Amino acid sequence: MSFEKAFKLSSYALLLSGFISLFASEAIGVPVTALYLLAVVASWNIRVLYLPNWVQSLIFLALVAFFLVDALTLSDSVSATVHLLILASLVKLFTRRAERDYLILYFISFGFLLFASAYTISISFLATLVLYIFASILTFILFESKKAYEENRTAGFSLKGYVNVALVITALIILISIPIFLVIPRVSLGFFRVDRHLELNMSGFSDKMSLGDIGKIIVNTSVVMRAKVDTDVKNLPPDLKWRGIALDRYDGKAWSNTREGFHRIDRSDSYGGILVSENRRENEFLIQQSILLEPFSNVIFGAPEMVLITGDMLRRRFFFKDGNGSVSMHRRGRRLLRYIVYSDIISRDEKLAYPLEGSIPQTTRRRSLQLPDLDPRIHTLAEAVTRNHNNVVDKALAIEDFLQGSYGYSLDNKPAAADDPLYDFLFVTKAGHCEYFATAQAILMRSIGIPARIVNGFRLGEFNEFSDYFIVRQSDAHSWVEGYFPGPGWVEFDATPWIRVAKQSLSLSHLFGQLLDAIDIFWTEIVTFDRVKQVGFFRSLAYNLRNTWIKVSHISLKLDDFAKSRWLDRFKEWNFSKLIYLVLVPLALTLPCIAYRYRRYLRAFWKQRVLRQESSEIAPEYYLEMLDLLGRKGLVKSPAETPAEFVERIQVDLGNPSPSLITQLYYRNRFGHFPLGPSDLSKVYGWLKELRR
Repeated sequence: MSFEKAFKLSSYALLLSGFISLFASEAIGVPVTALYLLAVVASWNIRVLYLPNWVQSLIFLALVAFFLVDALTLSDSVSATVHLLILASLVKLFTRRAERDYLILYFISFGFLLFASAYTISISFLATLVLYIFASILTFILFESKKAYEENRTAGFSLKGYVNVALVITALIILISIPIFLVIPRVSLGFFRVDRHLELNMSGFSDKMSLGDIGKIIVNTSVVMRAKVDTDVKNLPPDLKWRGIALDRYDGKAWSNTREGFHRIDRSDSYGGILVSENRRENEFLIQQSILLEPFSNVIFGAPEMVLITGDMLRRRFFFKDGNGSVSMHRRGRRLLRYIVYSDIISRDEKLAYPLEGSIPQTTRRRSLQLPDLDPRIHTLAEAVTRNHNNVVDKALAIEDFLQGSYGYSLDNKPAAADDPLYDFLFVTKAGHCEYFATAQAILMRSIGIPARIVNGFRLGEFNEFSDYFIVRQSDAHSWVEGYFPGPGWVEFDATPWIRVAKQSLSLSHLFGQLLDAIDIFWTEIVTFDRVKQVGFFRSLAYNLRNTWIKVSHISLKLDDFAKSRWLDRFKEWNFSKLIYLVLVPLALTLPCIAYRYRRYLRAFWKQRVLRQESSEIAPEYYLEMLDLLGRKGLVKSPAETPAEFVERIQVDLGNPSPSLITQLYYRNRFGHFPLGPSDLSKVYGWLKELRR
């Protein structure tokens, strides 16, 4: 490859590495990326265009006008700047002539990278950042050498040497930046901050949900939340959910939150966080959940019953609680939110074990027994389902069993188009997704005087064994019901039929996906490594160093005590476990190395003695072993040489007959089909041993 072609290739690689970072951060979509790449490929093959100055001025004015229109009407200022850089880079690619044009392309590439960081700092962005660093180093080394090669075009050029230098410098930059990254605190000036919503239907996770909205979310597999618990997964209830917002008013087509009792809750110094519930059980089982929430809602999600919320995000934020037990916050920007929730996990059976006593509060009656104008057959159905039950709890359970057994689960949203979606679900389609089952459960309970409200949140999600996080996706969105009973309080009901989902197979693609998600979480930890975490890191490091020093001192005392004592007496005190550690562990570490070193000889022995294969199949094993040994001595066989020609060429320099003897045996076994004799493998091993010496 000539110097000119290498320089052009590295310049294009630098521009594309910056552009790809925009795609990795989801600042641009697939169509724009595909069109841009096609244009870049076209600019490589098309002759550079020459434009008069007045045409260049017109293009410049057109780009400025497009930027103003885009920023004021079509998108925000950051997105408009990205669009301007894309168009400007394309213009410059087709009109580049001087070194100045290449420098402009390099600055545009840096702009791509800078604005990509404003959209997201993900693991994919990290990969493109490393690629950008390598491409920029290689390009600027070639750029500095460009003048020298132009003056002496007869000089030899090797791109491999430049690539190796760029790789070494890139590795050194990464290694040097790691300790600096740990020491320097994070500072965000917010010049390029972008407020972006996750592509998730907000209805259902705000103060209103129309029937059918959750069904639109379930078909998407994008990640909305990751949760890590401080207990073994086996200790969690299988039907555990991440509770979000509860809605109490139904108008016949949509649920909404009346926000009655909505008030601000402040940080409690005695508990070190936001105290959500003050009704604490004596035997409560608190589970800690570390939540990473994507920017799609102001609602705080957690396992019910939430007791306490802590975390760094408590600073400079206001939290609110409504009368439905939902917690929300004033969320500035659209950044990943991290917080910790402590929940008192109590099963439904435990709640229903409490005696039914007292009366329903007036506020609960007013909010959770409200009904719109309904078809009379809905009330008749509720009476018919619960006719044989006297206890209000048994009535609610009967409604749940009836819906689970008499209706089918479907993602088709046909009932939403009807004038009365609930009636259509109960008497016409008789199939729907979770929000129809939840709505039916709540309205049928209200029809017979049991206060009920609908709750929107997520199922438990998929457990990632690499990161110990639950991955919660949009497809895990779910609706269920909470009914009120004097004594037990609010009790969960889920009328949606339980669908058996096939267990995720341990396929390579599934494991790779979980590994990528674990890496993404690890990268998120690095990006959010702020001053508080830095202090904790160095305190932990100091503690570990002190602890290590104590252990080393303890071991030295034991060694000193061992040296002063009699070895035979000390050996008698050893038990069998110590003997295992002393003998078997080093043996287990050594045997794989020995097996790998003599792998071809072992394979030849296995094929001959166990598999009873033909000699022609065994011969390549020891011949390849010979080539490996000779290659380490600098004697490499050319692909054009026959085995006999290769041995003849190296025999003079080597002065060892072993290669010739092995080659003769190889010819006899491989092509002459003479079987290996009983002592042939021993002879081969001896010849190979001489070559190793």
